[in-house]
Amino acid sequence: MCITTEEYDKKAEEYNIEENDLMIQLEEHTQGNQNFYIAPNKIIDLTQRAWEIFESSEVENKIQLLNFLLQNCELEGKKLLFKLKTPFEGVLEYANTGNLLPGSDSNRRPID
Repeated sequence: MCITTEEYDKKAEEYNIEENDLMIQLEEHTQGNQNFYIAPNKIIDLTQRAWEIFESSEVENKIQLLNFLLQNCELEGKKLLFKLKTPFEGVLEYANTGNLLPGSDSNRRPID
């Protein structure tokens, strides 16, 4: 089976385009992997310095910080009721219990 030069050139161009698309996807995934490891460090740093940051911030920045950390905020008299957003609720749970993992799941397996 023989192919023409035009067919070869067309296929070569298609493969080049596909290769470029794959290289872009690889770069995006590589960047995502790096961000996956950077984000937890920033969250830990933020939680450790949250009060210091909050105290030294202007009112607008305080509001932004609270919106970043909290959800479902309500005032009950002078008491603020709120729920922490993920992943901050996990950080607080760990700080209170020392347990980094949630309760057991339905996929229990014996430990080897």
